Amino acid sequence: MSVLLAMAAFVFVHILMARPAVKVRCVEVVGRPAYLVIYSAVSVALLSWVVVALSQAPRTTLWVTPAWAYPFAIVTSFGAFCSIGVGATTPAPCSVNLRPQEGYDPDRPGVVGWLRHPLLWGLSAWGFAHVPANGDWPSLVLFLGAGVFGILGAGAVERRRRRQLGRAAWARLSPGRGHLDGRAVAGILLGSVLWLAMLLWGHQAAFAVDPLITLRGALRAGLVQMSGELAEAQACGEGAVPVAEGVHYLAPHQQRSLAVDGIVIYVQR
Repeated sequence: MSVLLAMAAFVFVHILMARPAVKVRCVEVVGRPAYLVIYSAVSVALLSWVVVALSQAPRTTLWVTPAWAYPFAIVTSFGAFCSIGVGATTPAPCSVNLRPQEGYDPDRPGVVGWLRHPLLWGLSAWGFAHVPANGDWPSLVLFLGAGVFGILGAGAVERRRRRQLGRAAWARLSPGRGHLDGRAVAGILLGSVLWLAMLLWGHQAAFAVDPLITLRGALRAGLVQMSGELAEAQACGEGAVPVAEGVHYLAPHQQRSLAVDGIVIYVQR
């Protein structure tokens, strides 16, 4: 329940803050720089609430995590962070954006000419990237919810902006073509730095899971299976046990163990 409440608050506040009347009024009262600081602080606080609620919630396993899910999450998250970085450095008049619109040139729209909603697509890609590797309730609420929210948000923003701008202005500001410019390169570099920081430190700090250790365990298990070196399956004791070094869990009837370089890994029967 706490996870659902935190996610509902996160979605509600972002929908409210995205309303043109609310955003314009806030910018008039506090100024654009202060508005962005407040918006970012509120977003971080709500996301922290979601993470804490998720870490404290009881888990119900929905599926066993396949080995390919870990490299898929890491690689797809890289694209997601780059898309978010582009959204943070490039004006996007047809979407949610963090940059002033004055710097936008419809004749040279940059990567936004292709993506149109880089922030929202990045959020959606980040969420879907983590779904296969987190087959439990309530993790599915966070990651699948983020993926769906990004897609629905892009559609809602696009419909609203089409109405506000009119057909002619929309066609001019959204030409359907783009190019790689300096702001896009800066955004990709920013996203790459954030992705690397998350991979090396942030993920462990936020979710108590080291993605590199998890990936190593999954790849080792896969290599052992491919080479035919699986140990004889042994029945495990009662209760759920870790699949890859304390990350995911299997029910007793799904478990069997193998040892790879001194690391005990539990896999599905």
